[in-house]
This record gives sequence, structure tokens and C-alpha cells, in this order.
Amino acid sequence: MKHLFALVLLLIAPLKAQVQVESLPESGIQPQVITTGAGLVHVVYLKGDPKGCDIRHATRSAAGGAWSAPTTVNSVPRSAIAAGTIRGAQIALGKEGSLQVIWNGSTNAKGAKAAQAPLLHARLLPGAREFMPQQDLLGETTALDGGASIAANDKGHVAVVWHAAPSGASDERSRLVWVRYSADDGGTFSAPAALNATQPGVCACCSLRAHLGSDDTLSVLYRAATSPNSRGMHLITSKAGRATLRKLDDWKVAMCPMSSASLMPAAQSLRAAWENDGQIVTGLMDATTAQRIGPKNAKHPVLTQNTKGQTLITSVIGSGWSKAGILHWDVLDAQGRVTDSGDGEKLPVWGYAAAYARPDGSFVILH
Repeated sequence: MKHLFALVLLLIAPLKAQVQVESLPESGIQPQVITTGAGLVHVVYLKGDPKGCDIRHATRSAAGGAWSAPTTVNSVPRSAIAAGTIRGAQIALGKEGSLQVIWNGSTNAKGAKAAQAPLLHARLLPGAREFMPQQDLLGETTALDGGASIAANDKGHVAVVWHAAPSGASDERSRLVWVRYSADDGGTFSAPAALNATQPGVCACCSLRAHLGSDDTLSVLYRAATSPNSRGMHLITSKAGRATLRKLDDWKVAMCPMSSASLMPAAQSLRAAWENDGQIVTGLMDATTAQRIGPKNAKHPVLTQNTKGQTLITSVIGSGWSKAGILHWDVLDAQGRVTDSGDGEKLPVWGYAAAYARPDGSFVILH
């Protein structure tokens, strides 16, 4: 009977996910990770001067093994920026496993022709060894600041999303969330279109996050600035040219918090994670409530899910402008309950972590 009772306790106890922490190749920072259906892990990260650095790319099997020899994503040297933490590269998988990359360009880049930062895109086609030359997608929008995002699906549809001011404007309350679509896997893009024209105002130095569903529904998580001290998170849902806006929370703070957010598919919905008043908030986007998790003074949440339905949320504790923070993570079970937490080492200045799941359900955190 005692052995049976112990077995029952084991079966009903929450299973803790194994978490392994690794350093990036080349002492890189600001990783972005994505895994193909075939189990190939892509990582991009920044390397060099924070004011004008390069984006590097490597691959490995999700089951383990060495990283491939890193290659450079940007065709113009030192055309990325790490300073501020929220303007670096973002990635998405396109048709047949193409890799799509977007980033805020540096005005310190070799060959830069203007004082205004460009919005840069490059792609790695299936089977290719080198990225296609980068292209500027900023168009007639202006005052690029907080980081952009990119989303794609396996039909060859790509959406590049960023926030900027319309031509002739520059104040924060006039900023709009813009999108450009591609129907040829990032070869060409439509003209910029505003997604929140009915409710302008975007937190200038915060990044946003996009997801493009298999049915071409575009979801965008962004921090609004509808008034100087109102900086809550909003969700845009757009399909076939029609966009709806939903306010997720509010944050009464009269400054730009330089925040980032994360968005991923989960449980036939989308799970989001963002910062509010120094704590990480997460929830499913088809639910009416969200929960605060982890310690205080947390920033830059990144979501990862394994095949068991567990979600890893990495974050950075105590970071700021030119100030390094400490790695932290929380694990949620399939019902969204926190089952495990941990702390890691001090991260580099401008640094944060990303992660991927192995086939056995364990997680690998990269920093």
C-alpha cells in the first residue's frame, strides 16, 4: 500500500522540466532562436560594437551537437544595433524553412547614407549558404526607434511590422504600427499600411512582437502611448485588411520603459508575455485574465514551449541602460501554473536570453 501511495503521489505531482543554460557562440548577445519541424535550430545573435554591430547565424540539431560555423546575416558591415536592448534582430521561418530576419539598422554602419535609422530585412533561402543582400523597408515612415518584428507562414506569406511616425510627424502620440506584406517569401513587399490608425500612439523605445497564422491572421503585441502616462499593452488582430484593437492592461508611468514582449502559439491560441511595472505578465490571448509571475524588476520575457505543453519564460532581472542584469526563468505547466523557477548568471550589458526545446522536452537557454 505504501508503494502504491508513493506511485500515486508521483503521478499527480507536477513534472519539472529540465533546464540547461549555455553560452552563445562567439560571446554573442541578444539571441533569437527558432526550430524547424525537422528539428533544426536556427540562432541569430549580435556581435561587435553595440552602436554598430553584425548579426551572426548558426544552426544545430535540437537533439544536441555542435553549432555550425557562424555566418553573417547583414550584407553591410556593422549595420545592426545592440544598444538599448530592444532594436536587435528578430526572426521567422518562411516557406520550406526559409529564414527571415528583420532589424533596426544602425546609423553608424559603414556605408550609411542618412542620419535616419533604416529598417533592414534579409533572408536565407532553402538550401542557400548565404543570406540575400539586405533591403531597407522603412518606406516613407520616419523616426524609427523601438524594435521591429517579423512573422511568416509556410505559404510564403511574410509580414514585417514596426512602429514609426507618419511622414511629417515625430511626436510619440502620432506614432503608428505599420505592416508590409510579402506573398513571395520576402522577395518583394507591399507599401506600408497603418494597423492602428484609429488609435495612434505607440511607446517610442519599446519593441513589439508579431505572429502570422496559417490562415494569414496577423497578431501584433505592442505598448501603446495614448497619453504621456498611459503605457499599457495592446493587441492588434488583422486579416484581409481589417484590424481590431484590444487593450490588455494599463501601466501608469510617464516614461518609456524600453520593454520587449513575446508571442507564440499555445493551446489553440496565442500566449503572450510582457512587462508591467517591473514584473512579467503572461496569458493566453483568448482568455480574459493574465497572471504576474517571477520576481520584481524583471524585463525582456521570451517564451518557449515543449512537446509536453510546458512553457519556459526567460527574463532578465535588474537590467537597465548600460546596466547588466541576472538571468531568471519560470516554467509553466499546460494549465499555466508555475511549477519551477531558477536563476542564472549575470548577463552581458544589453543582454537577454532565448531558449529552445529538445525532443525529450528539456529546455536549452542560450545567452
